[in-house]
Amino acid sequence: METESMKYRYLGRSGLKVSVVSFGNMTSGWADGTEEWNFQCVDKCIRRGVNFFDTAEFYGFGIAETILGRNIKQGGYDRDDLIITTKFFPSNFGIQGLSRKRLRQAIDHSLERMQLDYVDVIYLHRFDAEVPLEETIRIANEIIDNDKAFYWGTSNFTPQQISECFTICEKHGWIPPIVEQCEYHMFRRDIIERDYVPLFDQYGLGTTVWSPLAGGLLSGKYNDGNIPPGRLESSPFAPMLKQYWDKYIGSRKEAALRTLNGLKAIADELGCTQAQLALAWVIKNPDVSTAIMGASAPHHLEDNINSVDVLDKLSPEILARIEELLENRPAPSMHWRTFTPNPPRR
Repeated sequence: METESMKYRYLGRSGLKVSVVSFGNMTSGWADGTEEWNFQCVDKCIRRGVNFFDTAEFYGFGIAETILGRNIKQGGYDRDDLIITTKFFPSNFGIQGLSRKRLRQAIDHSLERMQLDYVDVIYLHRFDAEVPLEETIRIANEIIDNDKAFYWGTSNFTPQQISECFTICEKHGWIPPIVEQCEYHMFRRDIIERDYVPLFDQYGLGTTVWSPLAGGLLSGKYNDGNIPPGRLESSPFAPMLKQYWDKYIGSRKEAALRTLNGLKAIADELGCTQAQLALAWVIKNPDVSTAIMGASAPHHLEDNINSVDVLDKLSPEILARIEELLENRPAPSMHWRTFTPNPPRR
């Protein structure tokens, strides 16, 4: 269901159109009582034109897939309007990795949990150094040939590993990956803005980026330099939050708080929230196909979806002011014909 305000982009060089913001249910299944609020989030997304829903067999050890499937069935939505993706982890606490044997079983188990005949995209959730990549890509193509998925991609692969995927596919005439799922936010820019640029140029690779708010640090909740009471005790994702905090705040607190509060001032000028500004900044990048949102409540999701309305407010002047606050633009690669740095892509 396409709405007036939602924007869509093609996922890589495929014919698949995805909303520029999407929903990931990584937090579903790790705690009791998540199914109902997850349905409210899914329903909110669909009513606002979001059509891309991301999950993984690893999330809640299968429970997140089950919940998403039940939510889709509960809402009675038109499956043709939705883009559903899942990911397969190298071990998933077994010994077979991303082997032909394991992936044949994994796709059937995922579809059974989600009560679906197919997913739109399957991802290799991490690179598996113990299984020949050729074997893994062969079975990814077999899954597509059997109409259990339409496309495949990678998640958290290095540029070299992704390039190897394309080389293998070109050698055998197989369907190549169309997308990579990686981290991207105002504090982590090197992957999208430097490392993958040759892949965007050569292969038209799409991206579905995760943690666009840096684990919530860019939401505005931490601008006073403190973690809200109970946040590190009440969530199964507390170790991830602590890791983000230590990496981006704790080690450089004064500078980080200056950046966060500077972003809040710009957001206030634009008439939006800091979270909306941070999300809009991510999807302003043309190399981002969609930014995957998480949410602990439907009203947070509503705020995040409205980031689409901020896109047109990010003028070159505003983007320059944001750059002055961030001070972390990756050094551009060199254009070796002219011996000058390549211009920024944003």
